[in-house]
Order: sequence, then structure tokens, then C-alpha cells
Amino acid sequence: MKKVVISLLSISTVLFFISCGSKPAPEEAEPEAPVVEQQEEEPVVEEEPEAEEIDEEAELAALLEKIENARAAALEAGAEESAPDMLKKVDDYLEQCKANGSLKENADDIIARYELIANLVKAQEAKKEIDDNGFAQYDQKDYDEAEAALAKVMESLDSEGALDASVTDSAKAAYSGYNTVLVITYKKLAKEERELAYAAKKDADSVKAGVSQKERYQAAADSFKNADSLYAMQNAKKAREQYIAAKDEFSALYKEVSERRAAAQAAIDAAKKRVQESEDFAVQADEASPITDENVDGIEAEDAVLLEEDVYEAPEEAEIEIAEDIEDQYIEERETVLVKEEVPVEAETEVEAAPEADAEPVAEEAPLEAEPAESEAALEAEAPVEEALPEEEQEEIEESIQEEE
Repeated sequence: MKKVVISLLSISTVLFFISCGSKPAPEEAEPEAPVVEQQEEEPVVEEEPEAEEIDEEAELAALLEKIENARAAALEAGAEESAPDMLKKVDDYLEQCKANGSLKENADDIIARYELIANLVKAQEAKKEIDDNGFAQYDQKDYDEAEAALAKVMESLDSEGALDASVTDSAKAAYSGYNTVLVITYKKLAKEERELAYAAKKDADSVKAGVSQKERYQAAADSFKNADSLYAMQNAKKAREQYIAAKDEFSALYKEVSERRAAAQAAIDAAKKRVQESEDFAVQADEASPITDENVDGIEAEDAVLLEEDVYEAPEEAEIEIAEDIEDQYIEERETVLVKEEVPVEAETEVEAAPEADAEPVAEEAPLEAEPAESEAALEAEAPVEEALPEEEQEEIEESIQEEE
């Protein structure tokens, strides 16, 4: 019995020690679980705040860009010189909104104030130009409406708080009204100057200024055409300036060429008079002492041409065509372009083929080439008559013309 009890105690003791030795194994796996949980939670916490900050910064940057553009427009209109106090007031308002973080809420109001300044400055500038030149008479209705709109703006400038939309609209209406007066006025004045420039061109053409002063005539015509282009692009003010430039140049050409032609004609008339006096003296001498020999040196033939009229070679080709009415000018230019575009290619081939068809008739008409030889002989026969002009008379005419030039 004792042996059985001892055996049971031994077995239980062994089992106790075995169970105690197997406990440390699960303790080694416990530290790994918390590390995995921390890696999964970190990215989720940091993503959402960063996206919100980026959106807000982008929105503020876009608002600031709009504000800067509105302010630049005010500066371009001349706000620093014409409305420095108003500009500074809005600038201070802008800085205040930046400092207290209310820029987003007040951005539209700030932009409206800068736009108000730009329209107000431009309206006042246009009004001054109209008043200084008395242009209101050309469009009294639009002028009166612009005056009323400007008065409303001036009354609202000292108001505190956000600007009413009607005030900014009134500033735009004031500038638009004054600008309409200027457009209508300069279109009328430009047309009047065009009529004067066209008349001056006709005067210049009458004395063949395009022949004797080709470069200056071309420059004046270019100014005229440039003015027509500006007028078509609704820039009547600049067009009027170009019409005036063309008118002045054409008038100067007419005066100068007329004076030179008059001086040259006077010299020719004086020379003709001296030649006539010489002929009269020769007649008297012939009556007193008749000469039978017809080939006496120094005495011209009875039908000799001593002086010829000043005839230009195709002077009309030097004239530059410009329509009398500006609307007609546009029509002519469009028709010219259409004609150039509609010229068929076959027309050139027909012209080239024409000599082949006429080859035989040209060969038969070859004897006609003798005509130039006959004309040259005739010119040589007449040459001695021209040489018969006294050298003193020729020198006097040339000197008088050179002095006038």
C-alpha cells in the first residue's frame, strides 16, 4: 500500500514540474500585437486636415488675384494721380481684412470699390475732354444721362459699409455715357476732315504732284488710307489725326508744286517773248535787206519749234485712287479683292497660246519694221532746227528754272 501511495506522489510531482516548464512559451508572442495596431491608425489621423488647408489656401489665392487685377485696372485708369485718397482708403480696407481674417467675406466688396474708382476716373477724364472742347452739342442726350449718373456716384462716396450695387452701376453708366459722346463726336469730326483731305488731294493731282513729288505724295496717300482703316475699326479719334496729316501734306504739295510751275512758266513766257522780239527784228531786217540764201547760219526756219509745252508722260498713272465717300472706298476695295480671286487660270494659257496662232500673220507683216527707221530719219532731219535755238537763250531759260527749283 505504501508503495502505491509513493508511486502516485512521484507521478503528481513530475506532472507539476512539467506544467510549470511549459508556461513561458505563450509570453513571447504577446508584444507583437500592439505594433501592428499603431501602424494602421497613424495615416488615417493625418490625411483629412491637410486636404482642408490646401483648399482654403487655394481659395484665398484666387480671391487675392481677382483683387490685384481690379486694383491694377484702377491704377491703369490713373487712380494714383486722379483719386489718391480713394485708392488709399480701399488699400487700407484690404489690409485690415487680411489682418483680421475677413478677406474671404469682404472680397467682393473690395473688388467693387476698385472697379468703382477705375470707372469714376475714366468718366471724369472723358467729361473733361468733352467740356474743354464743347463736344456735348454733338450728343446732348447721352451727355445729360452721364452727368446724372456721375452725380449719384459722387453723393455715395462718403458712405460707410459695403457699397450698394447701384453705385457701381452708376459709375459704369457715367463712363459709358461720356464715352458714347466722344465716339459720336469724333466720327463726325473725322468725316469732316476726310472731306477736306480729299479736296486737298484733288488739288495736288491737278498740278501732277504725284509725278514731281512722288515720295511725299505716296506718304500722304498712305496716311489717308490708314485713316480709313482706323475709322473702320471704330477708332475715329486716331482716324481724324491721320486725315489731318494727309490734308496738310496734300495742301503743302499743291502750294509748292504750283509755285514752281508758275515760276517755270514765267521763265518760259519770258523766253518766248525774247524769241518773238528777235523774230520781229529779223523780219524788219529782212525787209530792209532781203536774204535769198535759205541756209544762213544762226537763222531758224520759219516753222521751227523753239519752245515746247511741259507735257508729262502718262501723269494720270501717278495718281493714287481714293474714293470720295468712305463707304464707296470699302466697296471698291472689296470688289478689287473679289476680281483678283475670280481671275481664271485658263486666261493665262490663252494669252500664251495667242502668239502661236498669229505666228504666220506676224511674219507677213514684217515690212512694217521699216517705220521706226523712217521716224528716226525724220527726227534726225528735225534735229538741226532745234539746235538753231541761240545758246544764250537756252542758258537763260535753264538758269531761271534752276533758280526757281
